[in-house]
Amino acid sequence: MVTDDLKAFTKRAKDLLSTVAFTERVKLIDFLNVGEQSALELMTAKLEDVSVIFDGGFESAERKRAIIFPSFMTTGSINSKVSIFKIEVIGSGEITHSQVLGSLMGLNIDRSVIGDITVDPNGAFFASCSEFDLFLKEHFTKVGARDVRLELVEEAIRRDQQFEDVEIIVASLRLDVVVKALIKASRGKAEEYLDAGFVRLNHMVDKKPSRTCQIGDILSIRKHGRFKIIEVKKTTKSGKLVLVVSKSV
Repeated sequence: MVTDDLKAFTKRAKDLLSTVAFTERVKLIDFLNVGEQSALELMTAKLEDVSVIFDGGFESAERKRAIIFPSFMTTGSINSKVSIFKIEVIGSGEITHSQVLGSLMGLNIDRSVIGDITVDPNGAFFASCSEFDLFLKEHFTKVGARDVRLELVEEAIRRDQQFEDVEIIVASLRLDVVVKALIKASRGKAEEYLDAGFVRLNHMVDKKPSRTCQIGDILSIRKHGRFKIIEVKKTTKSGKLVLVVSKSV
């Protein structure tokens, strides 16, 4: 399964890999989703003179910056330029993940500048490209109606996210069929979710019902959570598939 966005990224990545091989200079890429990271890793593995590492700032981060570098270099000499900011609400009140993302995008910066966003009892944090530190400190002053200020965190933040494995039975790996099983609704309802842009496949909105899901795919469904397809456990006598899916809780 290759989306148009991933095709465009792959073309760009090929150019970057060639540039690093030719110039022997490091290239730093903004935050990538899981699908883009996997594609870049596979492409780099075929090359002897170029390597890649990823850094998302948070432990167990999903969105990460990629650093492409000549294989003769050591990783200790490379700065990934990932910053972690803690959002401090001035006064009282709570903020949500969607409010943080919306306020960041309201600054007219590209989504690739921002990594993971986490809002939990320990506070609200987000990762960003260090090149934007001054801009963010100066302009990111509100989340929704709340006044906020940013504090740069020196150490990586651990994301203690819990998952549980569940089994679902599907007739096929079509996206609409998998969504139907995950939200426990009709196929028509699943198609409504897709058409409305409520479903993200590997962090990108996907509206194509006939898209074939793969092992390792991550699905985010609005109001239902995030899921990762772990394995096809077995096939039933009627030919249906029993999928093991990891669900965030």
